Amino acid sequence: MEKLVVLKLDDNLTKGVRATLEIGPEGERATVEIQGFLPPKLEIADNYDRWQSVYRSLGDFRIKPIAITISESRTAQLSKCRELAEQLSLQINSWLDSEPFRKLKDTLLVQLNPSDTVRFLIKTDDIVLRRLPWYCWNIFNGYPKAEIALSATAYKKIPISDPPKSPLRRGTLSEFSPLFKGGWGGSADLEKYPANRVKILAILGNSENINIEQDCKLLEGLPSAEVTFLVEPNRRKICQELWENNWDILFFAGHSDSDPSGRSGKFYINKTESLTVEELKQGFKLAVNRGLQLAILNSCDGLGIARQFEDLGIPQTIVMREPVCDRVAQDFLKYFLASFCSGESLYVSVRLARQRLAECESEIPAADWLPVICQNPAANPPTWQELANKPAPFPWRRRLQIGLLAIAISAVSVTGMRSLGWLQIWELQAFDQLMRLRPAESSDSRLLLVEATETDIEKYGFPLPDGTIAQAVANLAQYRPQTIALDIFRPRPSGVGYAALAASFQSDRSLIGLCSVKESGKPNKCGIKPPPALPKERLGFSDVVADADGILRRHLLFMQPQTTDLCATEHSLSMRAALHYLAAKGITPETLSGDKIGLGKAVFAPIHGSTGAYQNLDNRGFQIMLNYRSPRTFIQRVSLTELLEGKVSPNLIKDRIIFIGVTAPISNPDDFFTPYSAREIPYQKMPGVLLQAQMSSQIISAALDGRPLLQIVPVWQEMLWILGGAAVGSAIAIVSRRRLFAVLRAIAFAGILVGICWFLLIQGWWVPLVPSVVAMLGACGIAIVCKRI
Repeated sequence: MEKLVVLKLDDNLTKGVRATLEIGPEGERATVEIQGFLPPKLEIADNYDRWQSVYRSLGDFRIKPIAITISESRTAQLSKCRELAEQLSLQINSWLDSEPFRKLKDTLLVQLNPSDTVRFLIKTDDIVLRRLPWYCWNIFNGYPKAEIALSATAYKKIPISDPPKSPLRRGTLSEFSPLFKGGWGGSADLEKYPANRVKILAILGNSENINIEQDCKLLEGLPSAEVTFLVEPNRRKICQELWENNWDILFFAGHSDSDPSGRSGKFYINKTESLTVEELKQGFKLAVNRGLQLAILNSCDGLGIARQFEDLGIPQTIVMREPVCDRVAQDFLKYFLASFCSGESLYVSVRLARQRLAECESEIPAADWLPVICQNPAANPPTWQELANKPAPFPWRRRLQIGLLAIAISAVSVTGMRSLGWLQIWELQAFDQLMRLRPAESSDSRLLLVEATETDIEKYGFPLPDGTIAQAVANLAQYRPQTIALDIFRPRPSGVGYAALAASFQSDRSLIGLCSVKESGKPNKCGIKPPPALPKERLGFSDVVADADGILRRHLLFMQPQTTDLCATEHSLSMRAALHYLAAKGITPETLSGDKIGLGKAVFAPIHGSTGAYQNLDNRGFQIMLNYRSPRTFIQRVSLTELLEGKVSPNLIKDRIIFIGVTAPISNPDDFFTPYSAREIPYQKMPGVLLQAQMSSQIISAALDGRPLLQIVPVWQEMLWILGGAAVGSAIAIVSRRRLFAVLRAIAFAGILVGICWFLLIQGWWVPLVPSVVAMLGACGIAIVCKRI
């Protein structure tokens, strides 16, 4: 398992050190945090200074040549250096085993397993603490895959961006116009940033008295690497490379040193010139912004330089904490690169390389103390394979061209498919799903359903006798309902009691009857006559309009029957009942411009032939979308038997619209599929009388309460919606560095689109969900493909 351990150290050896330990899985928040204290221990700093003095007196380092006075034999110096190193190691372990700190050590032993791969960050700004060889801590002996890195207490993550265009210079037309560079936006620029290659800028500085040829051979032999060597360059050449190209790794070999404060340093780039990090600050910052991941300073005394690199946000830096001789520098580089390129992590590679430096112990005591990682905690160390397989960046102009091309192709294609009706069934199914996802509404207290169930049919017979219907109407009339809508065909007498029913049709002005319009060319739709005694002004047709899949999503308010039609009414039963109810409240329809009708607080606009998801729609009559209430609870229901036996409260009848109809599914299969049918197992149809009540409820609720009517947005708004979806999909592909990220982002935005469309549907607007999602995914896919061409 991969673990990240962070040991934050505040203050110094003089005052004592406050310690905070955090442990957690790599890439996640810490699961353990504990605090402790390390007591003052100036002896450690003094002993380190003594060891450093003796170590540096050994000479033969990759440091700018200085005069060194040697007063003892080399053998004695080596012996003394080893002795001081051992003393320092013992002092550090004794200090870390002190009582106020022991609970942190015990926590480490409990939380870490010997098989864990551990990144151990020591966060401190104190130069003395940063210089200490923390590898001496004997706890690391039990964790072969643990490695230490230094880190500053303050840090930030630097976002990676595309390289800006290089400054313009005189040249040919092909150098300025992307159209002359081999297609969409500058393939010549892309050649500067090849994918599947690790780009290394190797600066070989002043090599006086040292051998850097071995460093060059090691770099040249790296797999999947493109190495650019700058041999004893001047400042201008280094700046040019940092500004004009992308780099994954920055390598320096030569002489370098750090300020005694440990906060700055300098490179000796040739025999006469040195540079500080500050002098190359802008170039280094640009390199980090473009993706620089690792700096390797195979030179002396690099902690000061590494500290400045941390301030610039360079993710990882490997330096030598003290002067280093040729053999140690070359062996470390060889062993590190061999492990790193073979697939080991950066930290494990450094540990393995350090351990191999023990071979140099006879010549350089404590050589394995020298290499150290300086880490920006906001960054994750890359592997060699990740550096090699990174996506190749490309100029912003090519991004823009690919994005616009993807948007155009996707939006035009989706619009074309939609106009041909290829998306219609998907759009209607998505509409149904969104309808089912809406929150349930309260029931409409202005309506009551008197239903004849199978139990009632068993008792009274089918079709229901005229006398039974007449008795039901009479029972209702005594409690003064506002409207009675009879959703039962009665073109001729049926059973006994016709005289009483005919009298009700003639005298009861609240009673509305039913007929069906004839459809030419359809033998099974020859029309059904209205009751003979019913006046035309109290007549409504039962006809509805279902879609090709049999689901009823639209509401037919009016239509013009043929002059010879037996059902000679322009009003649907639902509209006739609603208008009768609203007229009692002083609300009458008003004809508006654009074939619209105003009714109370509502404006009804008809659906046209090709609008929304519908293509080549039969839009005869005046049709609108049907905004269903929840089918189970939208209306109170009583049985016909309960009404006839006087078991219905008068309060359920007075001033209401009463619908009378048959809901028995076996005796009278007058039912329809609705958007809610798919939620039922098995599929449940809605009885015709309930459907008529739904429709009347829609009209009344819109006119009196301002309940939204479902409206389809205008065509130009639909085009913008589809274009917006394509633009988002294209942008997702362009900004995503990996296809997996693009796919995840596209899925996430598709979910967001569903949520937006669901919210708008609740507000009464049906916007194109499926076309916008298809346009988004299409544009995303097209852009991804174009990026790889």
